[in-house]
Formats: sequence, C-alpha cells, structure tokens
Amino acid sequence: MLTIRHSESGKKGIDTNSLLAQNENRYSIMVRPFKRSALRNRLTAHLFDAILHGELSAGERIVEGKLAQQLGVAQSTVREALQQLEHQGLVTKHDNRGTFVSRLTTEDIEGIYTVRRELEPLAASLARERLTAEHLEELANLVEQMRVAGEAGDFVKLLKTDIEFHRLIWKVSGNKWIERALEVVCLPLFGCYLIKTSSGHIYNRAKDLEEHRTLLKALSEGPPEGVRRVFTQIMETFRVQEIQNFQAAEEAAPTLSDQPVLPAQD
Repeated sequence: MLTIRHSESGKKGIDTNSLLAQNENRYSIMVRPFKRSALRNRLTAHLFDAILHGELSAGERIVEGKLAQQLGVAQSTVREALQQLEHQGLVTKHDNRGTFVSRLTTEDIEGIYTVRRELEPLAASLARERLTAEHLEELANLVEQMRVAGEAGDFVKLLKTDIEFHRLIWKVSGNKWIERALEVVCLPLFGCYLIKTSSGHIYNRAKDLEEHRTLLKALSEGPPEGVRRVFTQIMETFRVQEIQNFQAAEEAAPTLSDQPVLPAQD
C-alpha cells in the first residue's frame, strides 16, 4: 500500500520514499533465485555421469518425455539440462529428429580440424597482443590443474580443464566471431573425446601436458607470428593423436546393451 502524505496546503500527494521502497522490494523479489535451477544443475550432472559411464551410449536418441518420466522430473527441466549438455558438446540436437548423445566419425574429426587448424592459431596470435599477466597466470594455473588431475587419475577433470585452457585463449583473442566459431566447432569434439577417453586408458597425459606447456610458452614469450606457427604445428599433432585415440577407443569399446538410467538422487 502506498502512503499518502498531506502537504501544508492540505493537498494530497504520494510519498515518494514509500514508492521507492516498494519498488526496491518488488525488484528484489523478481531477482530472487529459483530452486528449479538447483534441480536442473543436479540433473545435468546426473546425465553427464550417465553418458560417461555408458548408461546413455554415443549416438543414442534421448526422448525428453520418456526420460522425464523415468527420472521423476518435469520435461522442461530435462530440456534445460540437455541444453547445458549441448553447450558442453556431450549431446547434439538435430532439427525434426531430436537430441542424441554426441557421436563423431573420423571424417567428422577431419572436418573439425580443417576449421580448427585455421582459426585457433589465428585466435592465439590475436590473444598474444592482449594477454595480461593475470591471463598468463590463469593459463599456467590451468596447466598445473591438468597435471594434478592427470596424476590423480581424474581424467574427466583433466579434459574439462583442457577445454577451459583453450576457451580462455579464444576469449582473450577479442574477436567474438572467432570465439563463437571455435565454440560451435570444437565443443562437440571435446565432448566426444571426453566420452571416449574418460577412463584414461588411451590418454597420454604426459605428452598432452608437454604440448600445452609448449603452447603456454609460445603465448608467454613469442611474437604473434611465432605463436601462430607453434599453434598450427600443435593443432596438427592434436589432429593425428585424436584420430588415433578415437580409433583405439572404437576398437576397445564393448558392445553396450540397453541400460536404464538410474533415478537422480537429491
């Protein structure tokens, strides 16, 4: 309720202090966080684990309504969780066909690297001009986190940190179009690689760590053209390694029978 004040002349007016206070309270209600986001995040984590452990296998279609009923949640919550997984490259949405657990072929990887070999070295050379001491410290910290995760055998953490290392470089380039293009092209690659190598049995962490240290050294010390050259060379190394790893994972993967997704835990 608004407070009506009387002026000395007897005319009525609105108490502006009361109005401001009510507006402030109304806006505080509008921005109050919803509990639904916590449920969505838990469901996203649950589906993330289900994909990595093969309960949802590569190439499998995810039916939102069926999954929502199985997990006892609203279909809209499942849809939001799948959108988060799509941003991480773990699922792919096809118009008029539905959502599928991401699956790439050797030809897909070759196509992705045709783009990545051009754009990421360019992004790195642009980033070299814009990197601050704080950026370099953050990149060095990410490389260190990769080392720690690798030694602990936490390959999911290692690969997710690897992604963040590259995404930071794309962002610091200052070119939003290059950043967006690399996000679209590379996240499915990282997502599928995460699925296939999460156990770590085909992952050469020592070699990968050394390559990231080489990238960091170039960004720290080299001129932009030198950075671009180093990144181009390393991207080609990544391409060869990832094709070999994908092929090895395909050969090593057991035939997965249809398995139910266990109910999400609160």
